[in-house]
Amino acid sequence: MSLRRLTIIILVCSAAWAGDYRVKPVRLLPIESYPSQMTTGGITIAVDSYSTDEKSYTAFDIKDLNSRGYFPVNIIIRNQTPNYVQIRTQNIVLLTSDAQSLYATSSTLLVEDVIKAGFLSKLPKMSSHDQTISTKEGSPLIDFTTKELKNEPIDPGATVNGFLFFYSAEKKKNILSGSAIIIPPLTVEGGKKGIGPFSIALEPVTKTQGQK
Repeated sequence: MSLRRLTIIILVCSAAWAGDYRVKPVRLLPIESYPSQMTTGGITIAVDSYSTDEKSYTAFDIKDLNSRGYFPVNIIIRNQTPNYVQIRTQNIVLLTSDAQSLYATSSTLLVEDVIKAGFLSKLPKMSSHDQTISTKEGSPLIDFTTKELKNEPIDPGATVNGFLFFYSAEKKKNILSGSAIIIPPLTVEGGKKGIGPFSIALEPVTKTQGQK
């Protein structure tokens, strides 16, 4: 699919959803409160797993996001160094319990996939007054891209967060259970030695899931 066609599909479908979609705030805790975390070299990274439809619905106005195969993880980063650091999201890997390495799906592709599924039912509600990227009415495209983890420098003393979205064709399987997030070293300004890597275990495998 060409980039132009993909863009048109996203904009048109977003228009159909704009009046119904509601942007939700993401609930954040103090970084020390998250069980899945690691600290090294003045950098603390915590991971909050959104492994069920119910939890994902608290952050995104889609009731069956996990059932569609998408598993969000919210990554929280605290920089307690005197330097600017930067994370490379394209290099982050989800290592699953069965040793698969998954890279994140971009929020743009996720929205194109999810809203296309409900496009026909939403189409009759479109009008000339729909705004494809309205932040007032709510736009899934704007919401997902805004909440996605960014490849941006992190100020000294700052704490930032953002989501990555991992996809599995095994939609009934919780791919986050027993998995780990693998993050290569963060780059440091001035060409200094990077900080990391980070290997952060997520949810433990339940007894039922661990049985063969």
